[in-house]
Amino acid sequence: MLQTIISFSATSLSATAVDMGGEVTKKSGMPQMDIATFPTQIFWLFVVFAAIYLFISFSAAPKIAGTLEKRQNRIDSDLAEAGKLQAKADEERATFEQALEESRTKATAMVAEKRVEIKADIESQYKELTNSLNADAEAASIRINDAKTAALKEVHSAASDVCGDMISKISGLSISDKDIKEAVDQSIKHLVKGNG
Repeated sequence: MLQTIISFSATSLSATAVDMGGEVTKKSGMPQMDIATFPTQIFWLFVVFAAIYLFISFSAAPKIAGTLEKRQNRIDSDLAEAGKLQAKADEERATFEQALEESRTKATAMVAEKRVEIKADIESQYKELTNSLNADAEAASIRINDAKTAALKEVHSAASDVCGDMISKISGLSISDKDIKEAVDQSIKHLVKGNG
């Protein structure tokens, strides 16, 4: 109930106005739109905007300008540092590429040198192996010839004995060993010439 009384009295006070003569007159409408209050509204408008302008000019604007200047300085220093780092990276890349090219050249030279060394080593081993195989083949040939000669002597001797035994058993003749050996020699020579 108290609220109703307060709101009623506030409504009635706003709806009434006192003129210059002290008479209470009832006016309708918004008080801001009353032409009689325009000069005071304009005055306070200028005062408020002047205070806001002074506050912004001397307090907020310098802080914002300082912040923007610091930001721009930071950006400029970061860009300068990035430029230095880029130049250093380019220099390091050039150094790396040069070292890589030198390494490739050295590796190529080492490969060529090793290839020559390996080729010489292989040729040396091939010559040693060839010489060894030739010596082994020659020794084997000598052994074969010796074995062949020994075998031929044994065959010759056995053939002479067999021929002598066959002649004496078949014909009953007795032929000297010397004659039998000469006949076997001629037969072997004849066989060797015929096969050769």
